[in-house]
Amino acid sequence: MTPVTAKKANWKFRLSNISDFKTVCREVGVAIDIQEDVSCLAKPVQAGGLVIPNALAVHPMEGADGDALGRPGPLTIRRYGRFAAGGAGLLWAEAIAVAPEGRANPRQLWLHDSSKAALGQMIKQARQAAEKHNGKEHHPIFVAQLTHSGRYSKPDGVARPKVPQRDPYRDSLIPEPTPTTHKMSKVDDHCVITDDYLDNLQVQYVKAAKLAYEAGFDAIDLKACHGYLVNELLAARNRSGKYGGSFENRTRFIREVIDKIQAECGKDKAIGLRLGFYDAIPYPYGWGVNENDYTKPDLTEPKKLVALLRDKGVRLINFTIANPYYNPHVGRPFNNPIKGAYDEPEHPLRGVERLINLTAEVQREFSDIAFVGTGYSWLRQLMGNVAAASVSQGKATLIGGGRMAFAYPDFARDLTQKGSLDPHKVCIGCSACTQLMRDGQTSGCVVRDNKIYGPIYKRGRMSDRANLQRLAQQCLGCQESTCQLGCPAGIDIPDFISKFLAGDDEGAYRTIRKANVFPEVCAWLCPVQQQCQGSCLQRFIGDEALPIADIQRYLSEQANKSGWSKLVIPEKPSGKRIAVVGAGPAGLSATAVLLEAGHKVVLLDKHNRLGGMVESVIPLDRQQAALHNEITAIFKDVPKERLNIRNSGLDERFTLDNLLKEGFDAVFIGMGLSKGIQIGNESLDGLYDALTFLAQAKQSDGFDLTGKSIAVIGGGNTAMDAAVTAAHRGAQDVYILYRRSFDQMPAWPAERDRAVAEGVLFLVLTQPLEYLQDHGKITGLKVCPCRLGEPDTSGRRKPVNLEDSVYELAFDVVIEAIGQQADEKLADILPGVAIQSGLIKTKPNSFATTRTGVFAGGDIVRGAATVVAAVADGMKAAQEICKHLKGDCND
Repeated sequence: MTPVTAKKANWKFRLSNISDFKTVCREVGVAIDIQEDVSCLAKPVQAGGLVIPNALAVHPMEGADGDALGRPGPLTIRRYGRFAAGGAGLLWAEAIAVAPEGRANPRQLWLHDSSKAALGQMIKQARQAAEKHNGKEHHPIFVAQLTHSGRYSKPDGVARPKVPQRDPYRDSLIPEPTPTTHKMSKVDDHCVITDDYLDNLQVQYVKAAKLAYEAGFDAIDLKACHGYLVNELLAARNRSGKYGGSFENRTRFIREVIDKIQAECGKDKAIGLRLGFYDAIPYPYGWGVNENDYTKPDLTEPKKLVALLRDKGVRLINFTIANPYYNPHVGRPFNNPIKGAYDEPEHPLRGVERLINLTAEVQREFSDIAFVGTGYSWLRQLMGNVAAASVSQGKATLIGGGRMAFAYPDFARDLTQKGSLDPHKVCIGCSACTQLMRDGQTSGCVVRDNKIYGPIYKRGRMSDRANLQRLAQQCLGCQESTCQLGCPAGIDIPDFISKFLAGDDEGAYRTIRKANVFPEVCAWLCPVQQQCQGSCLQRFIGDEALPIADIQRYLSEQANKSGWSKLVIPEKPSGKRIAVVGAGPAGLSATAVLLEAGHKVVLLDKHNRLGGMVESVIPLDRQQAALHNEITAIFKDVPKERLNIRNSGLDERFTLDNLLKEGFDAVFIGMGLSKGIQIGNESLDGLYDALTFLAQAKQSDGFDLTGKSIAVIGGGNTAMDAAVTAAHRGAQDVYILYRRSFDQMPAWPAERDRAVAEGVLFLVLTQPLEYLQDHGKITGLKVCPCRLGEPDTSGRRKPVNLEDSVYELAFDVVIEAIGQQADEKLADILPGVAIQSGLIKTKPNSFATTRTGVFAGGDIVRGAATVVAAVADGMKAAQEICKHLKGDCND
């Protein structure tokens, strides 16, 4: 590689116009052609049987925003809609796994029978966006990039590499810190895959290709670049068997998969490759490298492969080089402010020149193949001018933008219609999109698409251990720790922070776990600004409070991955059998403590999924499935004879009396408040209580509110959840109607801020009076303004209606979010248990009810409260049950 001779000060981007570009090229000593006229980029391109509307492409840029089944999520759909609307002729979709174990992250797209329809719908919507924004004659070509991540496989978020051979260069450089040591994990011999595995993988590629065509993709790509599995096979010179050693064996997988796809789907189906031509890894482990000097490309074998591909009908190849995990300097941004991002040992224009010239070398030799050039995004507003020079001189057939498409999804339309790019919209090469991936987040442009990806980026940075440790160093280690006093669970925060700083993550987690069985979900859902972090002294005498919740969340995630969170069940059972009613945070916490005490537990819940209202109602964007993840990790490997889960609850037909007849030694009631309070008895189409609305929205992908006007009545956290969910479901306008002032809203400030950020409108000092309807369908509300009068029993100033000013508002949907309650027949369901104001009454300083052996905790006792309060209640109640049974709960 070219030695470093230039000063980094000269690397600053200063290419505002073509004249500047030529000056900098002379200074650096590179020869890159550029031209003013970009009209050639608007001309159609022929690639075999495909007609591409123009010479501009969107490169495959993974967003890591699918769901657990590999289906596209809302951000995936949004991204491809924006790409399609942006006018590019070729949309090369991101890596889509063909096998679950080959996913690079738990949210990577994965093509199989159950995801085909969702991917097909995404393509359909993208085509509609393309036509709407670019005209009916614009029909972009969609390519599905099929992949197996090989050594970079992390299907469940933990590195599970699969490699074709041991590689001393790649083996030690997988960027996957282990939870306990934070060092690079190592590949061992068990990671080397067999020929049988590769034989079966061929079948999976063929099936995925068939599904891709059926879903609506115009072509498929066998990804063979950047160190992923198929790319590594090309350099598997030290592998024995039919997939290693000779050139014929090393290219066997690609050749045979193409033959089988054509046999299964027809030879008219378009097949392409994103092909790495030069790995820049020492021979014999690198592909396309000079045997004596790995810094020099040798395209002999890559060209030989291209000739074979051409014979098989391949007419579309996306050119790329290097393995970014091994040699981050090739074709990467420079002068990067993000810690851990790529460094540059040479001026970036040298990398651009290298990519252009290598692409040109193969394009001119294989003129009947459409090559997609790469490496242009760094050029910012001059990208199109250099791209046009490359296309007009036959150095490439099409030009792709990767990071540019993230930042500037309509770059192609601006180039083809305006002839230039807007410098205020271009990618600036900061690599924040890459940092998002490093932090395990969904990826996009943090700078140009900040409303969406700014919060995600911040969340990612607050999940990075080094960053958290830096911030944690401000802990004062207070003798009388105000943060601990602010925690409803009483977690010893100074102790876990101290252990975290010392590198003892497991010890830090176990300190948290003593007081909170479910620390991850609490870190997501607790109002920490009013609790632990709101009480941190650094908030008052320093720059800001310590990120206690972020550190707790990080430790909890590591615990779930490392097995620290699993319950430790005594080998010998206590002989006691306890029933726990309700599988929400309170019931599950009680269950965990009771199991670790050696008792047998029967857990009853009417839903078929554990987690209570957190699981069924609270939107995923607020808790990221944290409780589900913790439940899976904590109760993993619990023997069935110790924990029996029943899909049933208590009701009028099966009461507490019926339950106790089964001979339980004790019962814990953690049923929660599962019903929304309704203003009246109307049953109107378009009228929901908030809990029903949130549950339906969470469970149904088809819950579409596009273009509708929504009213949410109430001012608590549930009202904010309902309003934000309605906005996410496409509502045109969402209003929160609240009869008191904005400051008097019971919603936490962070939740109000979230609603404001999502564009929710607030009508405060507004009292709903009557529902407007037409033949049983909601049409609006009759409301009146209020003013604040004298304080009422709550201490807040009471709203007084100004009924002379009544007016009407039209709405398509009205959501009541004014509170939650228990079943109105609770006393009949729990005979012998005292009920007061609709809640279970417990004895002072105890979780015992008025019925011997029956205990209760959580919202059914407190009223609607925080998740951490429910968790603390469940744990403490379980300890009281142990005392009642004269058992001995573990500390």
